[in-house]
Amino acid sequence: MEQKFKIATDLMGFLCEKLNPFFMKYNYYVHRLLLFSALCLLFSISSIAQTIKGKVTDSKTGEPLVGATVNLIQSGLNKSTAVGLNGSYSFKNVKTGSYQLHINYVGYKAAQNYDGTISSADEIKNVNISMQDASLQMAEVKVSGLAGKESDRAVRGIEKNAPMVLNILSANTIQLLPDVTVANALQRVSGVTIQRSASGEGRYAIIRGMDQRYNSTLVNGIKIPSPDPQYRFVPMDIFPSEMLERLEVIKALTPSMEGDAIGGAMNLVMKSAPSHFVLSANVSGGFSTLFSSSRPFVGFSASPNSKSPAALNGNSYAATYADFNNKALTSDKNISSPFSSTAGITIGDRFLNNKLGIIVAASYQNIYRGSDSKQLTPNAQPSAIPLPNSPQFSDAYDRTYSTQTQRVGIHNKIDYVFNDKNRISLYNLYIHQSEFESRMTSDTLGLGLNSTGLSKQITISNRSTLTQQNIYNSTLHGDHWLSNQVRFNWDGVYSVATRHMPDRTDFSYDANKTLNSTGGVTAEVDNNTALTHHWENNRDRDLSGFANLIYTPKIAGKDVEFSAGGLYRHKVRDADYITYNLTGGKSTLYNNNFNTIPFAFNSAADGIGSNNPDLQNNYHVLENDNAEYVQVKFNLFPKLQVLGGVRVENTDMSYATQSPETVTQRNGNIKYTNVLPSVHLKYELTDNQNIRASYFASISRPGFGELVPYKVSGEYYDQVGNPLLKHITADNYDLRYEFFPGGADQLLLGTFYKKIYNPIEYFVVRDGGPSSQVIKPQNDPSNATNYGFEALATKFFGIVGFSLNYTYTHSRITTNKLLYSQDATLGLQQTNVNETRPLQGQADHVGNASILLKSAKLGLDVQLSFVYTGERLAQVSPYYNLDFYQHAYNQLDFSFEKTLFKKLSFYGKINNITNAAAKIYLKFPHGSLDAKQQEFLGKQDIASQTLVQSDYYKTLFLGGFRYKL
Repeated sequence: MEQKFKIATDLMGFLCEKLNPFFMKYNYYVHRLLLFSALCLLFSISSIAQTIKGKVTDSKTGEPLVGATVNLIQSGLNKSTAVGLNGSYSFKNVKTGSYQLHINYVGYKAAQNYDGTISSADEIKNVNISMQDASLQMAEVKVSGLAGKESDRAVRGIEKNAPMVLNILSANTIQLLPDVTVANALQRVSGVTIQRSASGEGRYAIIRGMDQRYNSTLVNGIKIPSPDPQYRFVPMDIFPSEMLERLEVIKALTPSMEGDAIGGAMNLVMKSAPSHFVLSANVSGGFSTLFSSSRPFVGFSASPNSKSPAALNGNSYAATYADFNNKALTSDKNISSPFSSTAGITIGDRFLNNKLGIIVAASYQNIYRGSDSKQLTPNAQPSAIPLPNSPQFSDAYDRTYSTQTQRVGIHNKIDYVFNDKNRISLYNLYIHQSEFESRMTSDTLGLGLNSTGLSKQITISNRSTLTQQNIYNSTLHGDHWLSNQVRFNWDGVYSVATRHMPDRTDFSYDANKTLNSTGGVTAEVDNNTALTHHWENNRDRDLSGFANLIYTPKIAGKDVEFSAGGLYRHKVRDADYITYNLTGGKSTLYNNNFNTIPFAFNSAADGIGSNNPDLQNNYHVLENDNAEYVQVKFNLFPKLQVLGGVRVENTDMSYATQSPETVTQRNGNIKYTNVLPSVHLKYELTDNQNIRASYFASISRPGFGELVPYKVSGEYYDQVGNPLLKHITADNYDLRYEFFPGGADQLLLGTFYKKIYNPIEYFVVRDGGPSSQVIKPQNDPSNATNYGFEALATKFFGIVGFSLNYTYTHSRITTNKLLYSQDATLGLQQTNVNETRPLQGQADHVGNASILLKSAKLGLDVQLSFVYTGERLAQVSPYYNLDFYQHAYNQLDFSFEKTLFKKLSFYGKINNITNAAAKIYLKFPHGSLDAKQQEFLGKQDIASQTLVQSDYYKTLFLGGFRYKL
């Protein structure tokens, strides 16, 4: 017993010495915590008895084999335990005498046995076990167990050995997360925030404060086209997260990677064929607390008119009201508590003596979400009174969103190993998303915000939108060893992304009402009743070829890797828009009976397709991109790895529009070439510690809709394209320290700096006369900077773990804004002033915190996750000091999975437990709001700012079962 006390006192002394600064700050609490810990420690020491313990690790990497099964066989008894997250196992109260340990783990040589004896003198017996990988070896081609590739241990090894800076979420981590889409999972990655849709669903990723235009999306390392109607970036909510083997966020590019990613690249590594038969399936259901009998989900049946009258009958056809179907507005599908559901299945195996591998995975999601939104809409132009650029508000919108999102994803991969020198694979991915969004708007204050007396303006509107998006990718890949030192691989890729908005229907009714003294309506005057039918069709198709030649000789006794290769991509993009505007006249009042309104065109000519103003926005783009690179990787010193090289990107884009002949540059051709050098240094301090330093140059191509000379009507200003727009370039620097102690544990500390040239910003410019102004994308000559610091730490103490990450980002850009002021002599003055601000989407402070419990013995995984996104610039205004900022957003989520039987588990996901709201502010004193406006929005909690929008999403619950063979 004296020995036990000595161990405890020595340990306490060591802790006191190391944590003394912490003691000084939190003296009262720490002493009590240590007193409790000491008692627990003494209790645990006194109960050791005879114990066999140790660690189970990979024989090559030394990584712990989390989840391996250890059986203790002794005197006819058989005990079993699972290896913990730090690789350890233990058996207590072991009888003296001989024993046998029997260890099993997927993907490793099975039935490894260890014999030994334990006597009364051996209170603790350490038996460390090293297991050998049983994966199929063919030269450098490895086929390993699917379970191993999806583990945290596997991705920690990838992060440690990668030549560039990246962060990875494993499939096991993604499975436990509260999220069901890739977009929402991305917010858990260090330095990544998400931009949400109207229903609160994550949609676009912002990496290191760089908004979506600066980031690219890869599937298995191949860039995919975008269904977006204007831009190149891909909506990340279209991907179900359960289809991934891992999710990589690459923050520093090598010469062998495409250079169109200043912020970073999101690489979705999909599930690949396993080394043995695997089968897993899941099903879940749930609901959102937003919906109830008093606030039902407002659904609609989509219009059967998938094509516009002009598409069906030609542009010379004169449409009438009879050509339109208003089913989306007149159908009644209100549901008090709609039931969300998800399902997925994965099946794979190897055949023909392990030469042929096949995996198929499919996912289905039908999720009901929504939001309750209140919004003040500013006038097109601010006032100069009482202060310069005082915001004036014309409308107070009370909006409810009801969104039903249906996702279907299926992918398969087939690989065939001819021999130890040749291998080929075919990958196919199909993703479909249909989003039904019903937006109900009432503006009972309307322009009456500033009115008095017994008159009231009321505006109601109902917009029904079905958005259908599809992505298909097919990649044929070959890998060949031409000799012991020469390797050649290639890819042939066909990808297509489409976005269809068939017959978006928008109905609005605007009227003045006269009230009596009790608030009753005595008279009503119809100002405007409007009906709009709108179609969009966008298609982006890629035909691509990739080739890489890798030569690995020995020079001066050291391994050196030379790489050279390139790509060619032929892109065809088409965009087609058409809108029909009808009016109900001013003779019929709306009495909740839509069918009584006599809708018609103002003139018959308005129904002719060739007269439609949207035709000028239609465009056809051909783009040919080719790139070549050379790269070398070698060890300058035994522990210093150097990877460097240069990439040349060539862009050749031509476009044609349906703009009138009078529009200059209605057709055009844009060419540019960029030389992109990069160098990456990795110094191995120890076997599990690295220091990285890197530099890379990169670009960001403008969106297609930004380059063509379109003109889109906006709420306040029309927006026009700019064929003279230049692409963006950047110099990027990274420095990071890495520590991988084993298992899921890691510590990453890094900093970054970006210098951005020709950033694209939106400016208000004159379009013709001095009173005609439009918003136009332009390159800002002042350039921009973005720098910051990232920290990530994951640590498990037995079965309990903590994961924390924090990112500080600081960006600055100076742009020209409009300022309206009042001069006592000259009256209203309009001047242009410079304003320095952050980049759009950038938050200074971003963080995640998770508490995890992972017990293989209990068959229980639990995670409580907290996401923090600091204040960020949400929307840039053309007026000085009137940018819209989103206040800090906090979200708390919970998820768990409990094994019921050996292969069946129950899991649950709860999103937004605290009902966090997204709030938009103007950094302008709210004293300018009148009493009605302040009452409408609720409490104005910051005197120096004005709350102009709040969105509440409520809590989403999902629960279900998972079967894994």
